[in-house]
Amino acid sequence: MGIILHIKNEQLETPLELVAGQEYRFDKITLEVEERNINDSQEALDWLMRHSSFNVLDWSGVGEAPGYWRNYKAIRPSADLFSHPFQGAAWMREGNSLQLSLLDEQGSALGSSLQLSNDDFLNGLKQWDFDMIKAEFRYENFARHKDKSSAQVKRAVAKIVFAVPTNLSKRLTIPPAARSLKIVWDKRPEAAYTFPIQLIRNPLPYGLEIRAKIEPEKDLYLPGEKLTATFSLWDRQGNILKLTDFVNNGITRLYVHLDGPRHDPTLYHEEWLNDFKGGRFAYHLRSPALGLGEPGRSLNTPLEQAPLDPTGTQLITELHIPDQLPGEAYGTFEIRASAGRVYGTQIAAELFIKPIQIGQTEATRFESFGCKSCHIPETAMDVGLLIPPMQGTEKLNIDNFQACVMCHDNSRSGSRRLDKYLHLLHMNRDNFPAAKNDCAVCHLTVASIQKVSTEVCSNCHEGFHENNSPNYSQDQCQSCHADYSWGHIVPENGSQ
Repeated sequence: MGIILHIKNEQLETPLELVAGQEYRFDKITLEVEERNINDSQEALDWLMRHSSFNVLDWSGVGEAPGYWRNYKAIRPSADLFSHPFQGAAWMREGNSLQLSLLDEQGSALGSSLQLSNDDFLNGLKQWDFDMIKAEFRYENFARHKDKSSAQVKRAVAKIVFAVPTNLSKRLTIPPAARSLKIVWDKRPEAAYTFPIQLIRNPLPYGLEIRAKIEPEKDLYLPGEKLTATFSLWDRQGNILKLTDFVNNGITRLYVHLDGPRHDPTLYHEEWLNDFKGGRFAYHLRSPALGLGEPGRSLNTPLEQAPLDPTGTQLITELHIPDQLPGEAYGTFEIRASAGRVYGTQIAAELFIKPIQIGQTEATRFESFGCKSCHIPETAMDVGLLIPPMQGTEKLNIDNFQACVMCHDNSRSGSRRLDKYLHLLHMNRDNFPAAKNDCAVCHLTVASIQKVSTEVCSNCHEGFHENNSPNYSQDQCQSCHADYSWGHIVPENGSQ
């Protein structure tokens, strides 16, 4: 099982709820400091260098890079962020290591300690490309768009992240007498982090599995038919997880889609959105070519609750094959369900895919690169969905490219530029339904070789660019995006 630890200002953000006898690996460990009583970037750097617990690091050579704006959610102005990065410090180029020990009630060590270094994680290979080391001053949560004086949060932040294990043999087994976890960072060996362990009594087993029943079950469906898709979630020991008990069993979401056809994947999109953790439930339907919704915007019906059976264990959805589906759209559609669970320090995500044939028995064929040729199950390569040279990264769990802008934008150089990541995301995400070897799917004309046409983005991404209403034409993008030929994000004043 994988553990994610986020240590901010010496405190663990989430409690350690573990199972005695269970073997754990560490998928991500973040050491972070932050201060919110900061007025400007110089004050932020001074706090980081002299007053934070990162003051023991070698800050020689540090300098302030040009600030830039980010917008990483679909709502303005509160999603805006203005960042002043601090770069060039000696510690940003150095390696780091952690020693992890399990302690009993008296504080005595139990068994051997576990030594982890950057070399045991992906960021030991490409630290900068994965933003594993950073320091910056941020303006956040604006009352007025891009008016820095209206920022409701100003904070200095620095972090070191050990992310995505490449050495999967390094694990800890939790003995019944374990009461705390002691972490010693090699940069501060005299100041250990010690966190209590809560051993979960009578725990629900870990794991997550999606089971589905499609009715009627047929080899061929015709336009106008309706399907009932019933889903349930199970742990790894075959126990059903009650969806209405998500607070206790950790279920966070269960989304259901009907999309297709494969050769024209933006033609039809139907979705039941069930966000249990966030309390959001809705039904989406979009197919502008068939008179349903608009490009980039679905017909949206909010729901008071998820469509569950009386026992609260099954999600029952109705999926519709459009009756006006033209013959050229016949072929393979896909019913998909994605689920998430956060339980006992483990984060689990599962995807269910069932192809169905509509209008014709011959399957729609398209070439796939085959992730398993590089990402071999049960090895260090089975940690993500991206292809070399990046050698894997965390499994991505986003459905809108704007979430990427939190860490990636075109103010950076090298492979962290957002335009490069847009390619990686779309080429390697399971839920990107188009042929991966057909550039014309996104680049519609010769003129769009260097930049994707915005109408393509809006086919998949809800409310694309709605922050910049009114909707601008393709020719007007340069009025805001000086770096236009390389991507979508950096505005003309991004270097101010």
